[in-house]
Amino acid sequence: MLRRVILAVLLGSAVPSVPAQARECIEVVSAGGGYAFWQAVGEGANQAGKELGIDIYFRGPAKEEDRDAQETIANMMWDLHCQALVMAPNAPERARLVERLKAQGIPTVYIDRDTGGADVAAVVATNNLRAGQLAGEEMARALGKRKRVAVLRERADVVSTEDRARGFIEAATRAGLKVVRSAYIGTSVGDSRVEAEKVLAALRGKIDGVFTPNESTTLGAVIQLKKMGLAGKVLHIGFDSNQYLASAVRLGDLYGLVVQRPREMGYQGVFLAYRKAQGQTLEVRNVDTGVVFVTKGNIDQPGIAKALY
Repeated sequence: MLRRVILAVLLGSAVPSVPAQARECIEVVSAGGGYAFWQAVGEGANQAGKELGIDIYFRGPAKEEDRDAQETIANMMWDLHCQALVMAPNAPERARLVERLKAQGIPTVYIDRDTGGADVAAVVATNNLRAGQLAGEEMARALGKRKRVAVLRERADVVSTEDRARGFIEAATRAGLKVVRSAYIGTSVGDSRVEAEKVLAALRGKIDGVFTPNESTTLGAVIQLKKMGLAGKVLHIGFDSNQYLASAVRLGDLYGLVVQRPREMGYQGVFLAYRKAQGQTLEVRNVDTGVVFVTKGNIDQPGIAKALY
């Protein structure tokens, strides 16, 4: 059939009634919008839709903290009559929708994070704890005899970034580093810049390294470190990628990035949801899409460059 990829849909009323006969489509809902990470998730989902010959409805809220917007978008499943839902839940309450969908024979696959619930068919995500540990190990290796680090986190209720921060702190502490400050700087780039400026100004001369667990916190911190003349002096390891962050690595403003595989998340999420909707048994519930550690020394190697987004 002719495939239509629909990147935006109008937000109409979403009444949770029993869906009509399921269509050859899958709704994919991101946790937030605007970042290169989620754009790459959409690319992977669209590629899977193309290969399967089905429609992909991809959308997410403008801000990750906007739980109501994600709920409205996710509830469009009832109007779209798609055969499955793929979602990066930004609140544990999404489990209620997942339960209702399962009762109607419609499977849900989580991507990027697992906020709990027994009714999810599968979870496709980075092993965030291990990814954070990798960052901590690389930080300790790069700092050598220097020991003082800060962790600039996103938000306490974002499961994925909290696991990364926890993994980093565990590995860094085990390696002999001292976490002198752990602070939350927000989910948007704007908030991250403002809050990072406050935290970094107070820590000037008191830290040797900084870890940031996602794209927005990494952008906020690297921009402020550069503004303060500390980029490349305070060793910074961040998470995710975009053109600005890749350039910062090449310039030495960022020591390294833990880069996920969001295209693979979107791609695998759609394929698993489709298979489950077709009545197939999924061999595994949790799929780890892996990470690569990107530095100035390897960023232009073919295998690494391909992982950037």
